[in-house]
Amino acid sequence: MKITVEHMDLPENEVILRCPALDEEMLGVLSLLRSGLQRLCVWDDSRRTTLLTPDEVVYCETVDDRIFVYTGQAMYQTALGLGELESRYSGLGFFRAGKSAVVNLHHIRSLVSQGAGRIEATLVTGEKLMVSRRYAPALRERLGL
Repeated sequence: MKITVEHMDLPENEVILRCPALDEEMLGVLSLLRSGLQRLCVWDDSRRTTLLTPDEVVYCETVDDRIFVYTGQAMYQTALGLGELESRYSGLGFFRAGKSAVVNLHHIRSLVSQGAGRIEATLVTGEKLMVSRRYAPALRERLGL
């Protein structure tokens, strides 16, 4: 891929992608560009609303029909379901790890295979998250393992 940067006096930044076809590489570039524009609406225990960028999210889980969002510093809640979080942010590294969890692949420090086809993921926060045997093959494929 050829990258050219031009410095011009324009009222706002502009990105133009030129390609013969919208392939995987270009979709990845688009995803990265859009990730800076997306925000996830969450709230804390005092009901204070915060807008997070997807890269701030380490993982999400459902407990008692509530969706919790964990960053490196805090825990929040969101109105989005796990399926919606996964589909909305999969291009930004969100991956379904089980029926009750979505993990941001960019925040995984290490992986260890466990019995029954499961994978234990150690996150950058030191927390451990189990990837169920149903989702483990897709994780291996996504990471190229």
